[in-house]
Amino acid sequence: MIRRFNRTGRISIPSGRAAVTLRRFDGNGHAVRNGAKTGAPEATWYFDLKLDLDDYPFPPGARLRVEAWRGNAFQRWEWGRVGAQAEPTERYRTLTAVPETSQFRVTVIAADDSGRLLGLADKLRPRLPVESLLPLQPADLGGEVWRLDFGQGDDIVVLKVNREMPDFDRTIRTDPAFRGLVMPQVLRSILERALLVEHEDPGDQEGRWASWFDLARSILPDRDPPSVSHDAPDDEIAQADRWIEGVVAAFSADKVKALDRYREAWRAK
Repeated sequence: MIRRFNRTGRISIPSGRAAVTLRRFDGNGHAVRNGAKTGAPEATWYFDLKLDLDDYPFPPGARLRVEAWRGNAFQRWEWGRVGAQAEPTERYRTLTAVPETSQFRVTVIAADDSGRLLGLADKLRPRLPVESLLPLQPADLGGEVWRLDFGQGDDIVVLKVNREMPDFDRTIRTDPAFRGLVMPQVLRSILERALLVEHEDPGDQEGRWASWFDLARSILPDRDPPSVSHDAPDDEIAQADRWIEGVVAAFSADKVKALDRYREAWRAK
């Protein structure tokens, strides 16, 4: 097994060894198994952590700690020790101080009082209980209908929708006219952010945008996403623009069938 050490000797734990999954329960304590709406006041979110530290040279007595954050929101849980993980009960794995779109980290801390950091699994993006890459969240947006919230650092992207829209979750998921008008631009904005703003390496499977690049490859399988350097010349940027437009065009035509669905909705009025 390949282990990564930084210059302080701290071991970097890959996300595949620290998988975070979220589950949502309604006000009656029943699991919610469909839909992807986030920020619902009646929903309670819990997280599960599958932490595999086998083969790592941590002392059995080293302490484990789990943290979640987004922006200034922060929450922490003690997780026992390397040799005896102590997962809190479900009741105490509730997200009470942070939103479900938070990032997580797992720290391994020396058993003595030094507080020395021995290992870290950082910027863990939890798997939501739905296949969607884009959680929805009601928000006060004034006259805007929707807005993308990219958060900070490696935060999960959230599609904020004006809470004044009636039944916004159903509208976004099922209304063909809305999807045809909005979702292609959502995809374009995200790919532009990934390539042209953050210059993400499309080959980095641990990167913030890895799942979005995988989606783009499934939409446009014959053209790999290009890499864009920070000081990219104009022709490199133009190549990325063409690739993004190709993905959005294929998404509009084959996935959401934007024009056809909009025409159908218009005729139905």
